[in-house]
Amino acid sequence: MSLEENWDLYKTFYTVAKCSSFSKAAEKLYITQPSISYAIKQLETNLETKLFYRIPSGVKLTLEGKELLDYVERSYNLLISGERNLRESQNFTHGRVSIGVQSHIGKFFLFPLVEKFHKEYPNIEINIISRNTEQMIEALENNNIDFMLDTSPIESIYNNLEIHPLLDLENCFISKNKTSKEMSLKDLNDYKLILPVKRSTPRKQLDYICKKVGVELMPFMTIETTEMLIDSIKKDMGIGYVLRQAVNKELRQNELFEIKLKEKLPTLTLNIVYVSEYLTNIPQTFIVKIKNEYEEYMK
Repeated sequence: MSLEENWDLYKTFYTVAKCSSFSKAAEKLYITQPSISYAIKQLETNLETKLFYRIPSGVKLTLEGKELLDYVERSYNLLISGERNLRESQNFTHGRVSIGVQSHIGKFFLFPLVEKFHKEYPNIEINIISRNTEQMIEALENNNIDFMLDTSPIESIYNNLEIHPLLDLENCFISKNKTSKEMSLKDLNDYKLILPVKRSTPRKQLDYICKKVGVELMPFMTIETTEMLIDSIKKDMGIGYVLRQAVNKELRQNELFEIKLKEKLPTLTLNIVYVSEYLTNIPQTFIVKIKNEYEEYMK
């Protein structure tokens, strides 16, 4: 059987694999469940291998099925990118770009660039989602976003991700009140502390440094978003731990003050991450502009 004749079979296989269910795939493809079963059986016969085995909640890919899905998914995403590239205007009069970013990074390191891009290309639709690192990587692989901004470490089971470092980010403790006293991490427990939540990368790195010097910080409040954390410090609720770049303006204007520490605090690397073979003209242009912007910033 030729590839042309197998085309619908591969589409059915892909949908079943994504849904992990014959019935859900049938609903998505607007065909009957027996038709789904027949198509999968036919594809298994053609390939002389079993692709799924049944489980109580639906179906699960065999090892051979997983291997085939890698090829089919890549082909599917390349087709989507090719079709989208043909639809997009070469002079940027229409099109879109989709970006993944965590909220504490988006406000300070993405939105200024989005504003510039929108001014230059006002007709381009910009979609931004906020998820954790693992979810954004999955969105990249499924071609649901074009690129993501996130801090290291970025760990993935996929080997097609391109990770380009943009900027080194510094952390600091800040307060509403000025003090010239140099403190140690241990001294901070004498004050009301406001820290990022434990699952965040900045908090994990801070806890690692503290553990090395035998200190356990005891915050009275933990906050998920950088914006809320900064607001709580501005309200003089305590000393907080944030990215210095997020409060540069407040530090320059003496609205907030940095606490000088004896220990060296951890740094983070901000990266732009994408799958280059899925990129179309518009997101490629945006990525180049982001890279150039941060290269100028680092000079």
